[in-house]
Amino acid sequence: MNALHKWGPKNCFYEYDLYSTHFGTIVNDEVEKYLFGSIDVRGAKAVRAFANGDPCAMHDSFQDFFEYLDAQKLRTPKGLDWIKSRYPALNQLQLMREMQGLRLMHCTMWTEGVREIVSAEESDVKFIVTDHPVTVYNAALPPTSPECSYPGDPLIELVGSQTVFALDANTCLILTHLENAQEPRASNLTAPRTHARYRGQSLVRTDAFIRKRKLSRDEVIAINHLLKSCARRYLAAANQEWLYPERSFAGGWQDIAKVLLPRDDLWRFGGEIYVGYADGATHYQDAFGRTSGAHKYLQRKKRQSNLGPNDACGCGSGRKFKHCCKDLPEADRPSWDVYGIRERNLMLSRAVQDILGLTAGKSWDDVRRELSDEQVKRIHEAFGSLWPEDTDLTEVLPRATRSAFRVVYLGVADPRTVEATVLGWLPYFDEVVLAHPFINPLRIKPEFSPTKSPSQHKAQTLKNVLLLLVLEPYIRSGYVHLIPDPGDFNPLFGTSALQMAEERTAGWKPDQKSMGLLNALAKDDHHRLLRQLPENSLRQWFRKHMSQASDTEIESTIAYMKAELAADPYALLQPTEPGETGAQFLYFKGYSLEAAMYLASLTGSAIYTDVEAHWQQLHLHAVQTGRAVAGSWTPVVESLRAIDFPIDMNAQTLYEVRQSGRFGGMRAAMRRLAEASRQSSGQPQQDQIALQFTAAAKAVKSQWASVPHTLRLIGNVELSVPAGGFERNDVRRLLLTFGKAKTVHSIPLAMLIRLEAAAAAIA
Repeated sequence: MNALHKWGPKNCFYEYDLYSTHFGTIVNDEVEKYLFGSIDVRGAKAVRAFANGDPCAMHDSFQDFFEYLDAQKLRTPKGLDWIKSRYPALNQLQLMREMQGLRLMHCTMWTEGVREIVSAEESDVKFIVTDHPVTVYNAALPPTSPECSYPGDPLIELVGSQTVFALDANTCLILTHLENAQEPRASNLTAPRTHARYRGQSLVRTDAFIRKRKLSRDEVIAINHLLKSCARRYLAAANQEWLYPERSFAGGWQDIAKVLLPRDDLWRFGGEIYVGYADGATHYQDAFGRTSGAHKYLQRKKRQSNLGPNDACGCGSGRKFKHCCKDLPEADRPSWDVYGIRERNLMLSRAVQDILGLTAGKSWDDVRRELSDEQVKRIHEAFGSLWPEDTDLTEVLPRATRSAFRVVYLGVADPRTVEATVLGWLPYFDEVVLAHPFINPLRIKPEFSPTKSPSQHKAQTLKNVLLLLVLEPYIRSGYVHLIPDPGDFNPLFGTSALQMAEERTAGWKPDQKSMGLLNALAKDDHHRLLRQLPENSLRQWFRKHMSQASDTEIESTIAYMKAELAADPYALLQPTEPGETGAQFLYFKGYSLEAAMYLASLTGSAIYTDVEAHWQQLHLHAVQTGRAVAGSWTPVVESLRAIDFPIDMNAQTLYEVRQSGRFGGMRAAMRRLAEASRQSSGQPQQDQIALQFTAAAKAVKSQWASVPHTLRLIGNVELSVPAGGFERNDVRRLLLTFGKAKTVHSIPLAMLIRLEAAAAAIA
């Protein structure tokens, strides 16, 4: 075909069935008709308002404009190719679903930036239009850079990224991050902007625009050169000469920044916002959308640098630098500027011990007896302050590493079962990611909040504190990562994950047999609350429900119940009033399938669970259709299935065993398994891994023989290694919008653990 055509607007920039879906011979165009039809009608009105500069019309169409702008970035052929490049495989129907699911992902950061509309009315050259009209420029990332290889563009989260959109032939919108606009020379152009996020709520001024600049001919040509450089295939202009800006543009790629950077009226942007509401509530937000001051007190006092290989790593993991971040590029490391997950959990543990008086010498029985509403409130305030709503979890998550076999536990975090389900497996797994047991008070109604209604949370707080204290040495050593569910502090993540879970489980009911342990835990809670009732209330209860019992039998039973209560470390030594007055909120904390896969993908982890219902859902919804469990892994699957893993039930013994370095052969076999499954290694290596597991199992048996024990269970492992790993498009969407993930690690394998006499963990 000829490169040059003289066509009218209706003949340019269209492709047949770009958004159509097919069912046999039936073609469905509802995406074009109902979704983009509405966006385009409102978007056309908004673009005219922005081009004309009418403040009232711009205010009324502000959200419509940015919704249209985001659609224009994602729905072009290049935008759709970018979406496909971020997923393993998408058919047309899935592509349309993901395009709609990713909508609005850029709007928050766009609206928080510096907004300038420049004019070409004094230039004889006007702005061109391309088949990828929303163009992203970064002076440090030219089109030849790997980050910009088709269909990539510079990520808009980067400080130096600017978004350019021609509104019409004479006007062009330029969006610049505040840091880059204020101090362009001091900015690291490829670092993330402050509080970068693709999903988030924010307050911005709709009247804050800069409209003073009238560009020269050369400046318009520079912008046209940028627009053409980032186009996919087609561009258009009213004048043939304008289609070749490279013939007149004499500068380099970095010189375009001189044209795009705003110069005047920056005072319109930045600052802080305070809002007061009629009910007395307030809202605060800084220039970057942060709603708390946590970034100040969670900032490291002194950033470490020039570390030696054996120094403690600057990310706060507790590991040596050579075993942690040394071999990672700085951009791929966890943040060294803010306190990490391990440090935050240790801060919480110290705060809890101070609040409860444990550091002053009080015993656990003293805590059970004296736990007050004020202490419950302060503990949850401390937790909420460490995990505010503006937390960027991706900054502090541990990074994937070949030197550790890391697993995410898909089950409940409970002190009664933690030895059986988590700690007992640490001789065989390097690291475990576990759901944080505390609830975040920031997102709970006052009548249910542990900070506003703390008396209802005493019983659960006691168990959570005990779990934290049991885990503390493991946290300190880096064996356990206690991570809150992202939805606990990020409301949009919580809403998105909940909607995905509801769609996933629609019409599905778990087999009650798979819920046996949870039912046992709930029954145990019920019995504990019953034993905490005052003696008079217990007498009345027995006389009502056991009228045939004598007074002597009732008194004897009550005395036995109170003795059980005194010996129960999970029970308050405080009477609980019957009825609503003494009601307690009890809950199980654990990850949903979506949250577990999200965290596993970001941390390079596998997944394990002891709940059959989770195992079923994982295989129903996270194994790609037609990509069954790889049969070539049968030798490894059978080898693992045949191993009896001793699970010691003493947390102190387990810690000493792990610290001693025992069972390293089994952990090495697990690491090799994970690496081989990611690489889809051939049959010879899989046979070798099976033999390695068999040899490690013999060593495990002999090493445990020399360790004293009081209670030890037997665990068995069912291994699943699907071809291509475990994948879900919904989770990929979460990773793109909340994870800002440059590299998404596949979830290579999953394990179902089974325990003999698991009920003994509750006794």
